[in-house]
Amino acid sequence: MKSYADFEITVTPSESGRFLLKARGPRGEEGDGELRLPDSDPQVQALLARLRTLDVDEPALVTLGRLLFDAIFTSAIRDVYVRCRGALGSGEGLRLRLNIPPSAAPVAMLPWEFLYDPDRGPLTLLDAPIVRHLPQPDRIPPLTAPLPLRILLTAAQTPPPTAVERELAAVQAALEHFNNQVHTTIEPHLTAAILQNRLREGYHIWHFVGHGGFAGDGATAQLLFEDDIGDPEPISALQLGIMLDRSNLRLVVLDACATGQLLLDPMRSIAPALVRAQIPAVIAMQFQAPEESTRAFAGAFYRALADAFPIDFCVTEGRRAVMNIAGLGRADWGIPVIYTRTEDGRLFEPPAAHTPSTVAEVTVRSAGAGIQALEHLIQVGDEVRESVIAFHTDFQAVAGQIDILADYKDVHDHLHSLQFHCYNPIMIDMRRLPDDPVAWESIANYDVTLEGILRDLEEVNRRNRLPASELSWLADVRTAQADIAQAMEENNLNRIKQAMRLLNRVLTIQPTLINARLITSARSLRLNSLIQGMVAVRDGLGGAGYDAARISQIELGVTALTTLSASLASLVDEHDRWQIIDLDLRRIEQFLDHDMTELELSWPDVCERLAPFCAEPTEAWSVALKQDADKVTGALESADSKRARQFFRRFRRQVGERFFRVDIELKRVCDELRKVGEPLASILKVLTP
Repeated sequence: MKSYADFEITVTPSESGRFLLKARGPRGEEGDGELRLPDSDPQVQALLARLRTLDVDEPALVTLGRLLFDAIFTSAIRDVYVRCRGALGSGEGLRLRLNIPPSAAPVAMLPWEFLYDPDRGPLTLLDAPIVRHLPQPDRIPPLTAPLPLRILLTAAQTPPPTAVERELAAVQAALEHFNNQVHTTIEPHLTAAILQNRLREGYHIWHFVGHGGFAGDGATAQLLFEDDIGDPEPISALQLGIMLDRSNLRLVVLDACATGQLLLDPMRSIAPALVRAQIPAVIAMQFQAPEESTRAFAGAFYRALADAFPIDFCVTEGRRAVMNIAGLGRADWGIPVIYTRTEDGRLFEPPAAHTPSTVAEVTVRSAGAGIQALEHLIQVGDEVRESVIAFHTDFQAVAGQIDILADYKDVHDHLHSLQFHCYNPIMIDMRRLPDDPVAWESIANYDVTLEGILRDLEEVNRRNRLPASELSWLADVRTAQADIAQAMEENNLNRIKQAMRLLNRVLTIQPTLINARLITSARSLRLNSLIQGMVAVRDGLGGAGYDAARISQIELGVTALTTLSASLASLVDEHDRWQIIDLDLRRIEQFLDHDMTELELSWPDVCERLAPFCAEPTEAWSVALKQDADKVTGALESADSKRARQFFRRFRRQVGERFFRVDIELKRVCDELRKVGEPLASILKVLTP
């Protein structure tokens, strides 16, 4: 779907307290009607109450969607709608633009994203995206942005814990589809000052991962940023609108609950406040969205955006991705809301041709092309085949090692998620058990996350590339997950504690072991043997009359593999050093609130390990890290325990951020090596008798 015809429904409050409707089709078709709010119906009220707690199933969503459809598509308006659908051209969709003024806020508060056409199904999952349009007196700002797009990817890690790192990684992976048409900046600990400074740099997209909600009055919407020491800092809708006013942003994506909900005063709601601040398009969430669903939505949305589809279609693709993992029976696919004032939903015009995005992508493509050239020459010349056979064992070993390296990295990532997105938050909630029902509900959410992590680990195990003994601890994770599920049914605190003991045993031992095996596997990767083999084949082909272009491709492949090998070695070394520092800081953090002794004794060792990174600080992160370390040192020397704790926690976050970036980069290189392994496997297949 590459274009849309607009079907606009304008809502106007009448003196009688009812709402008048006027529909206008893309070719001038018109129809009038009257909306009687269905929320006065007891059945609708019950369905809306279930929807707000996400306690719904497919029949409930269908019923609610049909009731909403019947309420707004009255006879005359439905006739126009049917005629407009029948007039659509090939590859054209019908965009439903709901033009709802602030004076009709009760209409906007209804979840129109669940509209269900009895003849077709849920409209937002088909070719009829629903866009909320807030009329404004100011001119309509342009959505189209010049390439490359500049994207500010941010998060605020405020309680309750969320899978921020997995969310950011999912968005980053999707952004790779933009090739060289995007520049991304990541801020995983967003403060108001950071956002203000970044906005001056001229970004086109701002993506926020974190929490939203309402102030104590229950009516003022807000986002939760972090303050200078990592505590939550609420930012109201009005304050955020002022910060973003005329900021040059074209699109804001708010991955935070309740950011799309419209209150009686639209200026106090997040998404409408941003539209008032001249943001052309805002995507927000009208209810609390499960983390796995928001990750799926963001990934599919940005992949479609990279292909230059209109943002309406990109949102539809995001909804479909959510449906594929959550099903139609969960409300997750209808949670995103899109607000826009623009006539065209295209964020940018696609370039004539895509080019590789980074040096890394050029490297992996060149390496793959070189190996593919080798495969072609094997098939056309016996001399080449014989030369390659001499290195067959080395080629085979490298292909197997690449797969093993990737599996260790997958396990490492899943253990990291298990620690930070399951074990730690459950331990916090356990303090409120057994009498706090909210704590039981919170643990139930983390149990779903644990189930997903376990499923991913089981998939790695089924590949049978890692020794079974190295994943034997999966039995403890399985038992723990079953214990947590059983504890929910029984409200059994002892069973939860038993599950946590099992997970603690896994997390105390396995991350260090898996990291050591990852490092060993990476360091033993025989890329040099592969490089030497390709060099030997290339050198033997000079005067043999083979295709010079193919030989040149092999030459480029050798250079690319050499670059990949050096990059991997450097990243593995840096990752290993940050891992050691991170373990030290975790140990200190365990005792920090009760006893300063561990910090005082271990801090000199931490500074010594940090010294190589800050010896000649040239990058912003290393300068900031050294400054924070110096503040901790100064506070310890002056025996100021309170400030030492504050500065240490900030330093801890800085280290975690840097470790996270190195970790992402290492994962990316491992993924690139996987791509190199594909043409290598093709060569081995050709050589197999």
